[in-house]
Amino acid sequence: MARNKVTIDGTTIIDLSTTDIESAADIPAGKVGYLRTGERVTGTGENMSSNPLNGKILSVTGDSICSGVGYTGGYASMIGTDNGMTVQNIAEGGGSIMQETGYFCISTSIANMRADADYVIMEGGVNDSGREYPLGTLTEGYTATLDTTTFAGATEQMFKSAVARFPNKKLGFIIVHKCHERLDSNDTNSYYNVLVNACKKWGIPYCDLNSLIPPLGRIDALKNTYTDEGDGYHPNEQGYRIFYVPKITAWMKTL
Repeated sequence: MARNKVTIDGTTIIDLSTTDIESAADIPAGKVGYLRTGERVTGTGENMSSNPLNGKILSVTGDSICSGVGYTGGYASMIGTDNGMTVQNIAEGGGSIMQETGYFCISTSIANMRADADYVIMEGGVNDSGREYPLGTLTEGYTATLDTTTFAGATEQMFKSAVARFPNKKLGFIIVHKCHERLDSNDTNSYYNVLVNACKKWGIPYCDLNSLIPPLGRIDALKNTYTDEGDGYHPNEQGYRIFYVPKITAWMKTL
């Protein structure tokens, strides 16, 4: 006979009519509980009390991959739900790190991110590379005037602003999957390398999905299965859940 409560350590705490307790993974590791079927199991899931993300505030900015064209809210929404986080997502489709009239500017949006955020995560570069903005070069040192009419200068400005505004927060940058030929870890003279080297210069930890996951935007079978309408750019729900969320979540826990 199915039970309508889950019992953990002898205390009934959750009404199963409003939850999805389907497996041992839905119950904290080592705790005893009951599934919808009435089966008594020992949990194998994460103990939220030991999860550094639990209860924290996550603020993200970026482009349409961040805002979630293929799945509303994108990876940030999923990570927030999975880890009990409060999420602010100010990303907008078409966003670029460089500033151009008519497009959301990721670099200047740093000023609009929550001041009380625990995790401040940036993402971008796809639209900059797609529009072939001037690549430019990184400056020497940390006091030189930045040329924000180049991708390198705008990226440095973004990181400089983030470090200045959030000196005690957990900062990070996400480099997205291979979806554009000019944003490719295999190209030594690319927007990808500007992002990596700028992160290293300014002390910004980065999650390199360009290298860590398959090239979703470059292989037809991957495009058609894991991106929105096979466009190669915007992960669909499956694409986010399989490739983005696990890697980003694990990385965030190390910040």
